[in-house]
Amino acid sequence: MVKQIFDSAALSQAEAQARELHSAKRIPEAVTVLREVLAARLELHGERHFQTINARSGLARSLRAIRQYDECFLIYSENIRIHQEKLGPEHPRTLRSLSRLANTYFAAVRYQDAKPMFEDILARRVKVLGWDHPDTLRSRSSLANTLAALGWHDEAAKLHQEIIDDRVKVLGSDHERTELSRKRLATVRDATRSS
Repeated sequence: MVKQIFDSAALSQAEAQARELHSAKRIPEAVTVLREVLAARLELHGERHFQTINARSGLARSLRAIRQYDECFLIYSENIRIHQEKLGPEHPRTLRSLSRLANTYFAAVRYQDAKPMFEDILARRVKVLGWDHPDTLRSRSSLANTLAALGWHDEAAKLHQEIIDDRVKVLGSDHERTELSRKRLATVRDATRSS
């Protein structure tokens, strides 16, 4: 337990402990620590400080892992609001927060809600970062995964193939993300053959 720790270094240690708990699948314990860290960071730094934003993201990540989606939606929405106010709607950090929210909708099996979010994030990342930027490639992959989850296998397969081609150019043929895209394409093709 953190219990009234208002020293930034001690809070960082508590966050590291929470990450270890999360990795060890002791997620409810991680959530307890992260709630205390967030409360302390809010008091120490205020809601708009980057360490407070990071504390919210860490808490939301752990909450998502234990399927506490409604609270995740609220936490990520708060980070998005702050990032948009501080940095603007197309800043990479704003887009990362939007992507985390969209991924939470995906994890909650709310694909119809996730799809327009992923399309919007992709459009913004293309504009800001370019078509082949690794973050844009991740957005393209998230959209392809969502299309597959919605049963739009042909569209998903086409997009996955494009992602593979671009990841080979940007990251290399043997990169783990390129390999992951190949596996996702194979899964979509199998689903197409089964339907």
